[in-house]
Amino acid sequence: MKISLTQPTDRSTILIQLELSDLCIIIHTSVLFDFYETLYIWLGQIRDSQLPASTKFYEGGYFIELIVERASNDILWFTIDQQKYEYETIHITTATKLDELLKAFHDGITEFVKHEYRPSDWSVIDDLRNINWGALLKSPTIPGQNWQKRLLMSKLRAYDGKIEQSEDPEERASWKQLTPEQQWLIVLRDVLIAVIPVNNRTPSIIALLSLYRTLPVDIALGEIDSDWYEGRRVALNREYELDKMRSFSQQEKECRRILTTTRLKMLRVGQIVDGTVKRIKPYGLIVDIGGVNALLRTFAISQMPVEQLDLVFKHGDWVRAMIVSMDIERGRVSLSTSELEVEPGDMLKQPWKVYETATEKQP
Repeated sequence: MKISLTQPTDRSTILIQLELSDLCIIIHTSVLFDFYETLYIWLGQIRDSQLPASTKFYEGGYFIELIVERASNDILWFTIDQQKYEYETIHITTATKLDELLKAFHDGITEFVKHEYRPSDWSVIDDLRNINWGALLKSPTIPGQNWQKRLLMSKLRAYDGKIEQSEDPEERASWKQLTPEQQWLIVLRDVLIAVIPVNNRTPSIIALLSLYRTLPVDIALGEIDSDWYEGRRVALNREYELDKMRSFSQQEKECRRILTTTRLKMLRVGQIVDGTVKRIKPYGLIVDIGGVNALLRTFAISQMPVEQLDLVFKHGDWVRAMIVSMDIERGRVSLSTSELEVEPGDMLKQPWKVYETATEKQP
């Protein structure tokens, strides 16, 4: 048996060609939906002899089902049911050995991924390289390998955490088969995918989503292959230069810190500065004074009590204030407008008057 995959340049389709002893079958699969995760799980079921095992997918108005059943201790029946039209069905069964079947699929997929696969043509977060196909040829070394439960968990969608209220009784029944910890890990998986808008997904974000979306299921089933995840992470870092991006981000932060320190060194206590209200807190205002965040505490706004801060200031308001204290090492600046008042309460009644006469208060 030989299995090979091709990806035509003019279509969003992957062709699976199965060469049996006396015939050849070509299966069309679209790259617009996720079939290969269930294919991987199906092969895993076969590997661990959880038989009979079947996987089904639809394409172009017809369905194809691949079925494996045990014929004897060493031999399997591999059946392909292909319904082309309403009354036309192709039914093919051939005998094969378990190792031969797994190796044929493994070799066909890994060769395709290595030489022909174009991830850019794939759907949003599916990437065949982020499936551990090599595990199919290994003896089960990770405890469990519960492929039936993995299949169940792959089909559930729970980003809103309300799957137990689903109108689908089969879905509700599947959900109840999971432990609370497994349920929450499925919610985590789907939330991570759902919260990032599609139009904000850079290639690097897509790569990481694709890699780690199976991690919660691996954790839930206690079947994490740490070596594989580490190797794949290293490969993604190299492909998308993620380490350089993180390094650049750190350089950017360091640059901002240096600029902030430089700006602080140019300020002095008693100086009148202009700023913009960035945030309104219960204890005062966070004011941007040219790239530096300064604090104007509520009690420093006026010589009269300020009962409702949000009635005096709004987000984005212009503020003119005096610097009353500074800590350059800790990056802290404290402001006061009460020091600029001619009469107590001017900041609450006529702040423009305070701002107009502010420079007269500057030493």
